[in-house]
Amino acid sequence: METNILILEDEIIIAKSIKLHLETNGYCAEMATSPEEAIQFLEQQSFDLVLSDINLRHTIDGISFAQQFVPERTPVVFLTAYSDLQTLQKAELVMPYAYLLKPFHKEQLLLTINLSIAHARKKVLPRSISSNGNNEDIMLSIREIEVVQLIAQGKTTMEIADKLCISPQTVATHRKKITQKTRCKNIVELIALAVDRRWL
Repeated sequence: METNILILEDEIIIAKSIKLHLETNGYCAEMATSPEEAIQFLEQQSFDLVLSDINLRHTIDGISFAQQFVPERTPVVFLTAYSDLQTLQKAELVMPYAYLLKPFHKEQLLLTINLSIAHARKKVLPRSISSNGNNEDIMLSIREIEVVQLIAQGKTTMEIADKLCISPQTVATHRKKITQKTRCKNIVELIALAVDRRWL
């Protein structure tokens, strides 16, 4: 199942960088540099998450855009260079899933997106991964949970191997066992389960 993300960022270099990073990590991403363009995307398709800058140089800001045009069940993550109380209080009206303060690390971006989508899907599916059937007896080893945590951070197999001081082949084996035990079809389902089980 593809995970679709809409990026609303009027600084085109930043927007392109985010889009490339998301697509490199398996997401489908659409990029809009104005609220008007983003509205057109929302009218044409549904998204699993909207990533929006707050301070847009347009007639409306990212908060007003999210409030007026983003479907209620779609999680919103705000990007902003400002952390002043007034901005954050205004943003709270939209009940965003998270804020990312610029500049942010790419790992932080992936982790925030994964957790936001997982929490949103958990609300829609109270049993989290209900399509997987009964998952009450899932038992992961400590090492497997460490691998899940690093996957949630957007780490590649090579990066996980370096972090845990094991071989890439061993990481691949752990990932295969995790998939077999959890029956998760993709990373978002795995993160949703990890949130539910408090592995993260």
